[in-house]
Amino acid sequence: MAVKIVIGHRLGKGQAVADGIRAAGAEPVLIPGPGADMKVGDVMAAEGAALGISFCGSGGAGAVTAKAKYGHDIEFGMRSPQAGITAVQQGKTVLGFGFLDSEELGFKVAEALLRKLGEAA
Repeated sequence: MAVKIVIGHRLGKGQAVADGIRAAGAEPVLIPGPGADMKVGDVMAAEGAALGISFCGSGGAGAVTAKAKYGHDIEFGMRSPQAGITAVQQGKTVLGFGFLDSEELGFKVAEALLRKLGEAA
């Protein structure tokens, strides 16, 4: 069973991050359309996803919404792949980034999650 990572991008993007997640061996679930960041928690619940990534200008709106609605442990306002790796290592389940749709980010965050889940198994 593939580990799912939900991607919600305020402007309806996120394909580069999805490519990186796929390359690392996880399954990306890309929410289509503008405002997708606000749906991360909902789609995580529906898909049984292990992690959500939200992208917007501040890097916070979708993550804060997921915390308020579903109680996710969040980190937001991040601007680098390393910040995402650290958040995953700390057990955060929703990560909020500014507009950073890069394959490197997707790959490194997915790789960190898969490593963490492997240690927990």
